[in-house]
Amino acid sequence: MTSRLPLLLSLASLGILFLSIVFVFLLVIGSYFGIVPFTENHESTEALAHALTLVA
Repeated sequence: MTSRLPLLLSLASLGILFLSIVFVFLLVIGSYFGIVPFTENHESTEALAHALTLVA
């Protein structure tokens, strides 16, 4: 009986590859329609900088 481990590993890696491609595709589509914001406004940038100075 042959080992099924290489088959399972290749199927798992193909599944992870497929899910990562779908995730990137959804990010691109979401950014195009404005669902996923990649740019922040000025106030949120200042708030993040202030929070980082408090942590450091």
